Amino acid sequence: MTVIEVPQWQGSGSATAVRLAEGAALLSALIPDAQRARVQVAGTLEETAERTRTALERARDRFVITVGGDCGVELEPIAAALRRYGERLTVVWFDAHADLNTPSSSPSGAFHGMVLRTLLGDGLPDLVPDRVLRPEQVVLAGVRALDPAESDFVRAAGIADVSALGESATVLYIHIDLDVLDPGSFGSVGTPEPAGLLPGELVDQVAALAERFEIVGLGLTEYEPARPEDHDLLTTLVPRLAGLCRISGARQVERRAARVWPASNVEEHEGWLLRHTPGVKRKRWNSALPPLHRATGVERVEEFYRERETPLRVHVSPAEHHRDLDAFLAARGYRIEGETSVLTASTGEVIAATASAVTVETVTDRDDWPKIFTDLDDHLDSAVVGGAVLPHTAEPAALLTVSDGGRVAGMGLFVADEGWAGIFSMATRPEHRRRGIATALLGAGARWAAEQGADRLYLQVEQDNKTARRLYDRAGFTCSHTYHYRTRP
Repeated sequence: MTVIEVPQWQGSGSATAVRLAEGAALLSALIPDAQRARVQVAGTLEETAERTRTALERARDRFVITVGGDCGVELEPIAAALRRYGERLTVVWFDAHADLNTPSSSPSGAFHGMVLRTLLGDGLPDLVPDRVLRPEQVVLAGVRALDPAESDFVRAAGIADVSALGESATVLYIHIDLDVLDPGSFGSVGTPEPAGLLPGELVDQVAALAERFEIVGLGLTEYEPARPEDHDLLTTLVPRLAGLCRISGARQVERRAARVWPASNVEEHEGWLLRHTPGVKRKRWNSALPPLHRATGVERVEEFYRERETPLRVHVSPAEHHRDLDAFLAARGYRIEGETSVLTASTGEVIAATASAVTVETVTDRDDWPKIFTDLDDHLDSAVVGGAVLPHTAEPAALLTVSDGGRVAGMGLFVADEGWAGIFSMATRPEHRRRGIATALLGAGARWAAEQGADRLYLQVEQDNKTARRLYDRAGFTCSHTYHYRTRP
């Protein structure tokens, strides 16, 4: 994670806007476990935007939190996210104001009230980005003070409220102007508006988004330090918001993996994903995946597995996020099992790192998959998984194999889903290892994933599997997060 501090105040119309520079520094300091970069504010908004763009390019492939400063600092981060994710991107604008004025309609002439409209293509020519948002890519949250021209534009363009955010969105950029909060709870902003969100409501709304979508960027703006109690509030609020947004990508990997290779019985309860597959011993298909936020209701989870005469096993993921839940389960006697790392990589980087002369074949007939899987997989329940789970793998999917002497020597299952592809069941016969089979399978699978439009890959590997970790390291994978299981005796 990288925090980019942009102490710009020149885009604000607030009489106390100069405080925004101090506010940016304070916000940056509140975000733990991050690399930090500070943009030197230039003489013009255009020059500061250019310097922000340079800082973003240096932080490529990291989760970036931009802290302002006024809302104008969001111009470059959102433009960068749009260039990367294109039509898949939706911007969620948490703000008391819509910031949808144009230079001709703005009552104040301040850029922080025009930045979202500029990102939609209507603004000062020197600030409009090379690629602009469509109105369908913007949703408003907590907005309650619109100028007449903004209200007209919202109606004409069909810009929706966050409550209308549908499943067609896949990745989100979240903008939070702190004046979205009610002034009774937080007053250190230049343009407070009554009837705002309470801090807990803001956390709940962001958590709900993180549960459903991958959040690819976060902006925090418009903090004008004025009251000590406001800063006390931010010391808990800001890390919570940052953590939810950063971990949302890991959450979506876990949900995606559960969806594309599902258990035979799945039930949702208060955000918990309860999975059960009779006859299968593996933890993946017989465990409960907790929600990101407010992981309560463990008693109902226990009842679900008790009714099925199955040991209760909680899939604690991401482990870094669920420390409180993990401690709670440990105190109830749950033992730890299956410590695993989830690795991710750019599809293009894996393709470049896995050139191989080994011939890889695609098993086109899915009816052949169970036999191949059962033959190579070395678990006691392989036949059950091959017969009861493998046929339900989502589409598009490819089972890739390498053969030697007419016999399959290695396999890998690849499943694409919304810009990602998961890698499952990588296996090589012991007598064929160290011959480049796994590398060839990874490379061929990455090329297949690219053809499906998946620009990122993920896989799971047990932490004590050092041989596999070395292979994936060479192929360009890095650790996204870890997980483990807690099993009740």
